[in-house]
Amino acid sequence: MRKTSCFTLLFIIAVSNGRATQLYIDPVSGSDDYGGASEAQAWKTITRANQALVPGDTVFIKAGTYTAYIAPKNSGTSSQPIVYTNSGTDTVTIRDAVYGINLDGKSYITVQGIAFRNLDRFLYVRNRSSHNTFAHCTFDSARMTDGKTATWAGSVISGSSQHNRILNCRFSNYGYFTDDDKSCILDIGNEEGRTDSTCFNLIEESLFFHAGHHVMGVYGKYNVIRSNYFHNEPWSMGTAASDRGAVLYGDRNLSFSGYSENGGRTLFEGNRVGYSADPSDNNGASGMAMNSSDNIVRFNSYFHNISAGLSMSLTSSYLQDILRNKVYNNSFFDNGHNPYDSIDHMSSGIGFGIYSGSLIIKDNELKNNVLYKHKLTFGEYNINTSARTGIMAVQLFANNWDGDSRGDPLFVNAPAGPGDPMDSAAPDLHLKEGSPCIDSGTYLTTIVSPGGSGTSFQVKDAGYFMDGWGIEGVAGDEIQLFGTTDRARITNVNYISNTLTVDKSLTWTENQGVCLKYEGAAPDIGAYEYGAAEVVVPAIRARRQKMQHQTYGVYDFHGRKVRIDGNIKLITGSAVTHLRPGIYLTVSRRDNTRMVRKLAVMR
Repeated sequence: MRKTSCFTLLFIIAVSNGRATQLYIDPVSGSDDYGGASEAQAWKTITRANQALVPGDTVFIKAGTYTAYIAPKNSGTSSQPIVYTNSGTDTVTIRDAVYGINLDGKSYITVQGIAFRNLDRFLYVRNRSSHNTFAHCTFDSARMTDGKTATWAGSVISGSSQHNRILNCRFSNYGYFTDDDKSCILDIGNEEGRTDSTCFNLIEESLFFHAGHHVMGVYGKYNVIRSNYFHNEPWSMGTAASDRGAVLYGDRNLSFSGYSENGGRTLFEGNRVGYSADPSDNNGASGMAMNSSDNIVRFNSYFHNISAGLSMSLTSSYLQDILRNKVYNNSFFDNGHNPYDSIDHMSSGIGFGIYSGSLIIKDNELKNNVLYKHKLTFGEYNINTSARTGIMAVQLFANNWDGDSRGDPLFVNAPAGPGDPMDSAAPDLHLKEGSPCIDSGTYLTTIVSPGGSGTSFQVKDAGYFMDGWGIEGVAGDEIQLFGTTDRARITNVNYISNTLTVDKSLTWTENQGVCLKYEGAAPDIGAYEYGAAEVVVPAIRARRQKMQHQTYGVYDFHGRKVRIDGNIKLITGSAVTHLRPGIYLTVSRRDNTRMVRKLAVMR
């Protein structure tokens, strides 16, 4: 059952002629005086296409660099979308523009196979723009003015925009640092508005990295974020006003917030969250700051974050209590390694903090998570108690594996120390054969209905599950009755009555455990079920570009400048004989393009 704060939008399409037409843009031989209906009669500009396209039209864009952004005058329809796509395998780039894509009250638009670079804003989907798809696109590098981005968010989905999809895209390099951390790559919903119903959007199989304050902000409800890779290692130069001088900074990856009326109840599944770093205004940032309620966080990997992999924290400026989140079957490795602070509550796998105000953190449930190689497994700080404790006492912890006290969980590949953030496959936190976490998990909740058979029953807490929320391409959870091989697909969850409806009849006993489907005698602990196919598709591997750049800085992995005989001007890839063995970051720039690379020095 969905809350009334997220409602289904109805659209009146003003233009529809029932046709399906192929049209063409050619920046070399095209002309906007042509009709666009053949390659020989191709238009020259995207601006011409924006004005002309109607439902059913697909425009094929030939190779070239364009400075006009995508902003169609008309919407498509459910049966006849408007499509912008590159022609064949052509490389199409839109750059040096105010936007990459700007959809204002437009729906059923598809954009695929296009690169967007050096822009004031990347992707803007606003004012009830819904059922739009963005696939296989690259959005990279903010156009800076006086060292600043044009606005806070490089991309937004907001203004009650629903059922939009981002698939297999890359978003990178939007943000900057002064004595504060500024800007983000993508915000979903309006953090400070109570009436924005930005819901039912799907972000999957994409890559997000290098932002100022956070990489992605999540402020709507009933959105699904799955199979993505987020990282935000030191990447951007600060200023002399920064608290530690002009060094490289990074920041947190994810910020979940907003008002309770329209924020929370998001599925965050199968993602990789790594390399949160040290911003200019604080000593470290968590990988994921989850400051809203009723979210489902499962099958994710958190690693090499400078502070806690996952944090739940509050101040008087925050907007809602943190309640009833379900954090289960995640893997945490080597988080909270901040060199600037002694061990504190955020030098942990999962950290909790109440620093001011009257909001509370309560009734969050953490089950079947594996945590390894942390200064602290769980940490807390509570300004409201003299002992600075009491937060963890009002959460539910069940069957989590603390590898630092119980033993190595035997990950497939989890070497000590940071690796290459651009490698989306490492570390590999799958379980090896013989792991003590295999078949060691517990059920999520229990059936409270009297024993019986049927397709509907009540459970103690339905908040662990989702029914697809009406999102195209998202199925309801497949559940399994604990201790049996009986499985069924959820077709409806009523979060008020805690009732599950499934697609086939099951036979149960009262108090029987309910899990997601699993292999073996019991679920495993951690993000990956041993011997099973992936629950969700792994995140895409980062695409690298081969470019020649002039190097102007070398930094250690915490963002501190390295001086070599008083000279930091090195050539990327050349022999570096004056550095100690270790991992370093080289920062190079040509014109307005900046690149950060890893440099490994061995003896």
